[in-house]
Order: sequence, then C-alpha cells, then structure tokens
Amino acid sequence: MKSKGILVLILSIALILSITLIFVSFGLSKREPNFEWIAFSGDLEGSQEVEGCCGNAGPFPEYTMTLSNVFPIDMRGEHDGNIFMNGFGRNMPWAYKVQFWWTEGDTEYFIEIRGGEVHKDKKTKILTVTFNMESCTIWINDVLREPVTITFTIIRDPHFPANN
Repeated sequence: MKSKGILVLILSIALILSITLIFVSFGLSKREPNFEWIAFSGDLEGSQEVEGCCGNAGPFPEYTMTLSNVFPIDMRGEHDGNIFMNGFGRNMPWAYKVQFWWTEGDTEYFIEIRGGEVHKDKKTKILTVTFNMESCTIWINDVLREPVTITFTIIRDPHFPANN
C-alpha cells in the first residue's frame, strides 16, 4: 500500500514538472522582432530600419519616402506614411508590388507599383528589386489619377544595421 502511495506521489510530481516546463517553454519561445533595413533609390528615395514588413496581410509599418520630380507637384518631396511591399507569383522570378500611402490635411495619397526584376541572394538573404520604367498608379482621395513612369531600386537587408 505504501508503494502505491509513493508511486502516485512520484507521478504527480512528474506531471506538475512536465506542465511547468511546457508553460515555461511557451514563454521563452517568443520570437524576436523582425527588423530589416529597407532602402529605396531613384524616383523613390528612403532608407530606414523597419520592424515587421511586410506579410501578405500586413503589418504596414511607418516609412518616410521622398518622391522625385516625375510625380505631380503636390506629391513631390518627403512624406511620412505607411509602406507595404511583397513579391507575388508562383515561381521565380516573381513580380513585386510596392505600395506607399500618406495623408496631408484632408488629402489621402496612395501609390502602387507592380513589376520589377527580383534578385534574392540565398546566402546573405538580401533582396534587391530593380524597377526600370515601370508604371506607378496614383490615387488621390480614392480617385485614380494619371500614372507616372518611374525607375528605382529597393534593397531589403535583414542584417543591417540592427542585426549586426
């Protein structure tokens, strides 16, 4: 009888320890924030560290972008807004999509560019997308405007500078 009691006590302690380890492992396995350096050069300019960009459903991190003189006068210059970018298509090379939007006063601006030539370095995981004379769709207050043709390059580096 005494041996059954000791066995129940040992199994109870083992069960409590197992449950505790499971809960602790969930707490320890929280993922680190996903930072990367995203840099634009050309008709779109900007470079900054961004957290959590850009899964298919977001998030849509804040980004500061400068638009060149090929854009309408009221859109040129530096803007604080939100960015989304991602590749689409089934096989490499896929096309790439970039969206940027911001608000100034009562006016909402939105641009979208699709296309580009994608190159991902498998060793370094650095993604470079080159857009050459691509059409940039423009919406101002949800009204489609005349597109502009732009050229720019994106570099997405998951190692610089935060992860070095």
